[in-house]
Order: sequence, then structure tokens, then C-alpha cells
Amino acid sequence: MGRRKRYSAGQMFSRILLTTDFSTQAEQAYPWAAQLASSNGGVIHLMHALENDLVATAPVFANYMAPGALDLGNYREEFRAGARKALQVAAEKLGKLGAKVEVHLVEMGKPSSAVVKMAEELDCTVIVISTHGRGGLAHLLLGSTAEKVVRLAKVPVLTVHDGDIPPAA
Repeated sequence: MGRRKRYSAGQMFSRILLTTDFSTQAEQAYPWAAQLASSNGGVIHLMHALENDLVATAPVFANYMAPGALDLGNYREEFRAGARKALQVAAEKLGKLGAKVEVHLVEMGKPSSAVVKMAEELDCTVIVISTHGRGGLAHLLLGSTAEKVVRLAKVPVLTVHDGDIPPAA
């Protein structure tokens, strides 16, 4: 296992990786990331991991995709375009919270692995991720991206739960 970096107090939360799946729960994490960024003069690296199973994510991007997007020849590119548009909308929301934002659309396997890898590649000092609060069979079958990120990440992870009260501006 490699050595972990040491950061000064000013650097501690200056490079924030904020993950989103564009759900309502994911949006609840935006104010937390924006507060960290503004408190530390930092930047938010907003990322979405485009899943390999595009059929499962189709409902997420339905409002951002052109009619006829499910033509198999255009299928994957339409998902990328929909995800890029959704990332821009999310970045605008973060911008309204006063955050400096860079967007990243990644395609590299499972979302949990992609998040951890991106945090390392971007030299992020903290990961902010929402939890969906699935339990029971849904958790067993679907797993928990947030849980896997917490286990695998080499930097602190702030998990935002449904109903958490956002920080004061």
C-alpha cells in the first residue's frame, strides 16, 4: 500500500470530487460540496460515471435525449450527449451556489471504481457522495456505490444522506 499524502489545513478540502447520478438524492450533496469549496478556496470536480448497462440508466437521461435516440446505431453516443447536458445543468446549479466547477464524464467500469480512480487522477482531497438509503434486498442485489467508495477511497469521503440538512451558506 502506497504512502498517503499530507495536506495543510488550507489544502485539506480544496479539490473536491462530487459524484452525481442526477437523482434528487445526489442533488442534496451539492450544497455540501459548494460549502467545502467556498470555505477552502477550492474547486469542485463534478463527475458522472456512465454505466456500461445503458438500459438501466435510460430513464435518468430521458429528458436530455433527442427523440429516436434509442436507434441502436446512435444509442451510446446519445447517452453520452444526454449525460453531458445533465452535467452542465448540474454544474450551473453548483455555480449558483458560488462554486467553481469542472465537469467530468467517465466511462471506466463500475461507478465505485471510477469514483476512486478519478479522485486519484485528479488529486482530489475529499469525495462528496450521496447515499440512496436502499436496504434489504435492493442493497444486496444492487450494492451500494457510496459504501464501496468509502471502503476503497484513499481520501476522506463525505456521505450525504436523504434528509440531511444542508450547511448554511
